Amino acid sequence: MHAGGITETIWHFIGYLHLADSVARAPVFYEGDPQAPIPPESNDLAREPLRGLAFDELVSLPTSIQEALTPRTSDSPETDLSPASLNAVARPLPSFLPPLKPIPFQAVDHGFAMQTQPRFITVEYREGGLENLIQIRQVNTQNDRDLITSDDILNADGTPVIPQELDLDARLAALVEQANEVAPEGIPDMATALKFGTESAVALIADRDAAWAETGSPYADGRPTTVAPEGRIVDGVAGAPDPYAPTSADFAPWRPVEDEDGAGEPVETSLEATLDLASPTGGVATLAETGLNAQINAAVIFDANEAVGSMMVGGDYFYSRGIVQVNILVDNDHVDIAVAGDLSPLAKTAGNEVHNIAEFITHESTISVRGAAGTPHWVVDVMPGDFYDVKSIVQFNGLDDNDRTVQAESGTYFDLGTGENLQINLTKIFGVDSYDIIIIGGNYHRADWIYQYNIVLDPDYATLYATGGEDSETTVTTGFNSLINQATIESYDAPAFKPMLDVHHDLIGLLAGGATILIPNADWQLYGSASGTLKILYVPGDYYDINVITQVNVLVDGDQSIQASADAGTEQGVAAGANSALNEAYIVDGGLLSTSNYLGGEAYEEAVLIQVDIVTDSDTVAIHDTTTLVPELVAFAEHAAQEPEPDCPPAQAVDPQQDHLTSSIMV
Repeated sequence: MHAGGITETIWHFIGYLHLADSVARAPVFYEGDPQAPIPPESNDLAREPLRGLAFDELVSLPTSIQEALTPRTSDSPETDLSPASLNAVARPLPSFLPPLKPIPFQAVDHGFAMQTQPRFITVEYREGGLENLIQIRQVNTQNDRDLITSDDILNADGTPVIPQELDLDARLAALVEQANEVAPEGIPDMATALKFGTESAVALIADRDAAWAETGSPYADGRPTTVAPEGRIVDGVAGAPDPYAPTSADFAPWRPVEDEDGAGEPVETSLEATLDLASPTGGVATLAETGLNAQINAAVIFDANEAVGSMMVGGDYFYSRGIVQVNILVDNDHVDIAVAGDLSPLAKTAGNEVHNIAEFITHESTISVRGAAGTPHWVVDVMPGDFYDVKSIVQFNGLDDNDRTVQAESGTYFDLGTGENLQINLTKIFGVDSYDIIIIGGNYHRADWIYQYNIVLDPDYATLYATGGEDSETTVTTGFNSLINQATIESYDAPAFKPMLDVHHDLIGLLAGGATILIPNADWQLYGSASGTLKILYVPGDYYDINVITQVNVLVDGDQSIQASADAGTEQGVAAGANSALNEAYIVDGGLLSTSNYLGGEAYEEAVLIQVDIVTDSDTVAIHDTTTLVPELVAFAEHAAQEPEPDCPPAQAVDPQQDHLTSSIMV
């Protein structure tokens, strides 16, 4: 994250993950009616009073709970289990549930010469549960082709010099195809990731997990899965420092800066130039900033819908995490500077920064809680078939900014800005549910994936002519582009599932059968709410928990700049680079928050990291004297120079038949 930058705002959406009050508290155990006093002579060590649970957000103390027994007050079990004796309101079940099947009750004698009965749980069923099928698409496209001409810079036939537009469509198509070929087989390419929606994401994960369970690998070639790399990975290197970010002092040194509070840090005060007639330039300049475009995608998914106290999965568990990051930069620049006398021009065509930053963070939770067996009332939401909690974000920025500028110094301060376009996509999704337990009859498909691509095509052409003396300044910058992908997947999980016991299979069967009364079993080892009511989501089919973020920036910035000055003490400056493309994505996935999680099938887990930088930076820089002036500036030179310069004889006029723009400034 760049401090003080626009994407710093997304950190206001995350914060630290805290368990909700409904989870992070000690459960209250239903103990039934008051027990009869124990005779003084009865030394019953089994009747030790219940102790409160010491509970913390991430670490808790395991506590053994001995459930107290209630004395029998009636001779009829049927009477004891009737709704009237419980003061519970009987509610009709959804029409899709099978007939209610109360559990037969068998009275058992317990204790010391005391006949008791076990406690029981009433179950209320409701139809459905809140599914999430969230799809957000943010698209910015812009065409900003600027043209600035000057009547002082003419061709040999007297017409204004107008650079011909660059045809970059074929080159861009080749870069897009190159980006699509980066991802290996089995990983969606850029074109596929850009089309992601909820349905396509589910189809991809379902097919992938099916192959995984069948062959042991989610890939057609059978290659093994990988684990999450440790630490923060910068361009494939763990623990590398943050990359350097170019500043205005690099790409636009003519901009004014000042010292902030004397701390020695130069801080840009304004994008507008401040004229100072006492300065060496005397307030005379030709400046052009044709680059400096910025594209930003920032997205956050905070998914705590499955951050429940307990989970039971009857089938298999699949969890795949992946970060795919690709930067492609083509920065082939052509700079031609013609100067006279002792003038020393400065041309900067390097300084590009291209980086991928990724991090997988896993917080291990060791919470161990009990209490479901002591909660007297369960409310069960039943979702027929499969359940979907899918969140998909697609962000795209596309900018075509091929500018053509022609400037002639005429004793004024000519500051031209045709770049500095800004495209921003910013979104956040928060998902927080309030279930205590999720019970899944089928498979649990869990996936967190981030796809990030930056494609920048920046071929710049700059032609400058200056006859000023040592007090003149000529600076050209065409590099300093910045392409950065930054992604983090942060999860909160218990170490692993525990195997399901027979009592868990029996419980799933009872809920599937619509049992309205359950006999509690301490072997369930499930988390119970302190409110006296347990909220449960029951899914007989598969459960899809998928979070996907796709971010793509495509920038074409082929700028052409021509500047001419014949007066001493003139400042010339061209900034055709300094474009930035930034993707920043963050997924926070609150998963298995306690150790009370049980799995009936197999567990499959993997983590994928792909980081690719492809940079083509082939620059041509020519600095020579005005005797070899390019043809389109000959007319300006002849008009501006009233007397021949002693060290700079005038250049000969060029045959108009040979004056071809492409052969002159684009070679």
